[in-house]
Amino acid sequence: MRALSAEESAYRFHETLMEVLKRLNQAEEERSPPVQGMELIELERVMRLFWALHPGDDEASAEAALRLLLENGLVRERDDPQYAWDRKRTLGTRYTITTLGKSYLVRQIEETERIR
Repeated sequence: MRALSAEESAYRFHETLMEVLKRLNQAEEERSPPVQGMELIELERVMRLFWALHPGDDEASAEAALRLLLENGLVRERDDPQYAWDRKRTLGTRYTITTLGKSYLVRQIEETERIR
């Protein structure tokens, strides 16, 4: 596999950021309160197909994407342990999309006029 240019690498990382936001948004829509968000391991599990289509990206890219999204306020970290009946276990640290994250996601979708 050839080495990616800086521009290609940045574009691929942006795709990973968008995929994380899409997955967190989807999880918020599908799950009912009070237990919101996804744990990192759950996020990695649902992103396997994305990584299969994007060779070279992996769990490390999801962690890097989450860190950047957290730093910029697009994702929020919740560390209040709660029992989730739908998952039949107590959840630890999980991540949720913020209002700012949703608006960024919508803006990106509108600019590209499609969901990738």
